[in-house]
Amino acid sequence: MSRLRPDNVLDVAPDRDPWLDETSDEPFDRAELALQALAILRPRRTTVAVCRGSRMRVDAGRAWGRGPDERWALLVVSPTASRRAVVTAVATLARAPRPYALAVLGLQGDARDEMAAE
Repeated sequence: MSRLRPDNVLDVAPDRDPWLDETSDEPFDRAELALQALAILRPRRTTVAVCRGSRMRVDAGRAWGRGPDERWALLVVSPTASRRAVVTAVATLARAPRPYALAVLGLQGDARDEMAAE
């Protein structure tokens, strides 16, 4: 049986944020957290749809037929996503710094860890 090693794996999504893959077994409503984060961070000129899926994902694009700065976004929330992963996804849509988003949503310990790492 072969094992995956970093030297024999092709990264096909180099722009994917590694924080989106963080998981947690903590029981909480991940979609509700995403909606709460959207209400607080409020991505400008963006219509966002939130749904549940098997893997965290953020897709966005220009909303044709609307203003030149209008965007659409799809936020797929995984059932095992961590709080930090959900907030990171919303911060990406809002174009807000991750430490700010974590602090605003009451995850201050995570925000301090984030600022120390940067």
